[in-house]
Amino acid sequence: MAMESFHIISSLRYDPELPHVISEKASQSYPDPLRTPYYLLPYHQDRLLSAARCFNWENAVKFLEQGLGEFVQFLDTFIPDKTKPWRLRILFDSNGVGTVEASPTASIELVNLFIPSGPNASGSPWSVYVDSEPTIPSAFTTHKTTARENYTSARLRSGIVSPQEQAEVLIVNLMGEVMEGSITTPYFRRRSQYGVDNPESGGVEPGWITPPLSSGGNAGTTRRYALAQGFCSELVIKTADLIDGEECWLSNGVRGFIRGRIILNRPT
Repeated sequence: MAMESFHIISSLRYDPELPHVISEKASQSYPDPLRTPYYLLPYHQDRLLSAARCFNWENAVKFLEQGLGEFVQFLDTFIPDKTKPWRLRILFDSNGVGTVEASPTASIELVNLFIPSGPNASGSPWSVYVDSEPTIPSAFTTHKTTARENYTSARLRSGIVSPQEQAEVLIVNLMGEVMEGSITTPYFRRRSQYGVDNPESGGVEPGWITPPLSSGGNAGTTRRYALAQGFCSELVIKTADLIDGEECWLSNGVRGFIRGRIILNRPT
């Protein structure tokens, strides 16, 4: 693909209430020293910088190496109304020119932006399907760019036609391993050696696992957050090991953590 024909991107939530909720719910664990309204902002800057280095975009690298405070000032110029939440799409081209697309986004329970604790929350889970065709891992699956034809095709094959649908499809590599979701990072619950010792119960609690980057998926920001906080560990996940109806978690930089349910046997 020609260098000029795509952008590196990262999508995240801007929410003016976020700093207050961080102070109340996650002051010791949340990875943003500036407590900005931008969800997991340091991770998004790092993600963009990693992609720029991968594609050898020197001007973009230089811009993205600036301090977090300067990056916030850059983003602030694109916020239409700082009293409202926004879905932001940060884009950089090969010349290092950055822009931000701001779209209205629905209000959510901001606690969903933090690491889940306890059983899955109440409410309807997203339906999670498995793509019927494999995707070949590449720099365009490791890093998030505007070259998203594989993801669009996977969603259409699964019958997902609108971004508003509460549905996701798992992207699968040629070896039958789950890479990631089309717009989320997935987490699956596994027992035995993948669990966590619980002295109180005298056994092993189920542990959450997420696909390793070696399977070909994206180094997502909420994935990094979940790993850093010990919510999950990395393990290769074969589609053959998925169980119809099992609960899972999904996460991304706009919605945070979302309940999901694996659907293998769809009604005709």
